[in-house]
Amino acid sequence: MFGLSISVLLILAAFPSTEAATVTVKTTPARSSEAYATLVYGEEFVLAARVLGQSLRESGTTRDMVALTTGSLRASSELTLAADGWRVVHVAPVHNPGTGPQPTGFPPRFAYVYTKLYIFKMTEYKKIVFLDADALVIRNMDVIFKCPGFCAALRHSERFNTGVMSLVPSTELYDDIMAKMKNMPSYTGGDQGFLNSYFPSFAHAPLFDPDTPYTPDQYKYMRLPTTFNADIGLYVVASNRWMLPRSSLYVIHFTLGPFKPWVWWSGWLVRENPAWQAYRTRLPVDSRGLTQGLTPRQLFAERWMVLLPWAVLGAAIYLQWSVLGPALAQAVSTLPSVSHLMRSRRQTSPAGGSAAVASWGPASLGSGGSDAVLRMAGSASSGSTFGGGEMFPKYFMSGSLAAGYGCVVLVVITTILIVPSEVDPVYGWILSYEWGFMLLGLTYGSFLRTCYRWGRRAGHHAALQVPKLHSPPPLPLLETAASAAFLVASLLIAPWLGRMLGITSFAGTIVATVFIGLGVIVVSTVQFVFLPTQWYVSGRIAGSGPRVA
Repeated sequence: MFGLSISVLLILAAFPSTEAATVTVKTTPARSSEAYATLVYGEEFVLAARVLGQSLRESGTTRDMVALTTGSLRASSELTLAADGWRVVHVAPVHNPGTGPQPTGFPPRFAYVYTKLYIFKMTEYKKIVFLDADALVIRNMDVIFKCPGFCAALRHSERFNTGVMSLVPSTELYDDIMAKMKNMPSYTGGDQGFLNSYFPSFAHAPLFDPDTPYTPDQYKYMRLPTTFNADIGLYVVASNRWMLPRSSLYVIHFTLGPFKPWVWWSGWLVRENPAWQAYRTRLPVDSRGLTQGLTPRQLFAERWMVLLPWAVLGAAIYLQWSVLGPALAQAVSTLPSVSHLMRSRRQTSPAGGSAAVASWGPASLGSGGSDAVLRMAGSASSGSTFGGGEMFPKYFMSGSLAAGYGCVVLVVITTILIVPSEVDPVYGWILSYEWGFMLLGLTYGSFLRTCYRWGRRAGHHAALQVPKLHSPPPLPLLETAASAAFLVASLLIAPWLGRMLGITSFAGTIVATVFIGLGVIVVSTVQFVFLPTQWYVSGRIAGSGPRVA
């Protein structure tokens, strides 16, 4: 029997609450008068910032790239960002004042998003364009620096999104923002809601035209066209189609909640994720000598975790061959006689519901194999109330069903924990399938073995009209293998059924997956009752004869 122990280490970083940010330049000073900036306030955003930087470099921009950090990054991560071309600037984190509609005033992930407001104080630059780390630049967007005043794209009716902003830094403006931060409401609980309150008349601003010349102080506010902040959420809602020609877009903003492009499984639903992954594959070597944005944990997963399930499978087959070999040989040898046996039993069985019991005998034990166990379980179940003195213990069926789905839930949670979320999508699917099937085989297989031992300890039952056995009766291995094969095939097909049918929309993919998922649930429910019954009856049959150590 195999076991697996997994330990999870949680590292919590705490930052002091402060309103005024201080700065320490960690790399080179400003090289140009204009800059792109992003906020990297945790290790989970390093890969996103690196891909954003790669997309900016490939766009051919000559502006500076500034990464604001809160001191929470490892030294190796800061060195990597600097090597990628980012000016790494330390700022003290600004704690969320909690003016949102949530019970705590802000969602947990927005605890330090107000730190990005430091961009209004970066007066070493004449112009700053802020980009969220989950943005991707797909063509040169330097023309945005022509937009006068404060510029952002409207989203959600009359509110603008702060994932892409162009602004003129000012110490006076920054001080005023920080002074009003505590009292102004935020409909999001974050910086976006606050800035919408701070700039209340922004919705009436004129639309920025990249082909029109402007003077620096011509407008206080301007609205950016959607092409500078293309929302992936709207793309998904529109059946994975852009409302504008994709070639006209400057920035794709991956705003769709948990479906971030670096999460390996999100590409299953968001068809633009491969574009982000393509930039990732072209990332330069990092400070640890790793390519494609890999971390040591991801590298371990791709090199070794892929092989471990196969090693476990090989070891299991080797150790259990003494049982599997004879069972397979017996199954092959008895196939030609199955139809003859069934015909003869139909002819000799008395009328009534206990035909299988009446036909049970040495011949069926010797040649019927696990098929006999199947028929025995069915006949015993039909005449049993599942009470304490009957064939099965009380609540055996409901307990078996709960155990089956309990194993599934445990395996899903464990697989999510051990497969790195930022691993390459191909490896992510391979690892999840391999480890999921292996862990389910270990956990549910152990439960079936427990049912067998449970039945064997229960021993003989009056419904079991069997002679004393001189060898172990056959185990229901073939039925178990057939059920496992169906489950594996169904789970392999389920996520891809939509694409196999030519469905491209988000909703269509979900519906197709749910459709086949419901079928899997129905069949699995039957199997989660059916298989333990077979193994338990097989154990009781074994308990009716001489015990085999």
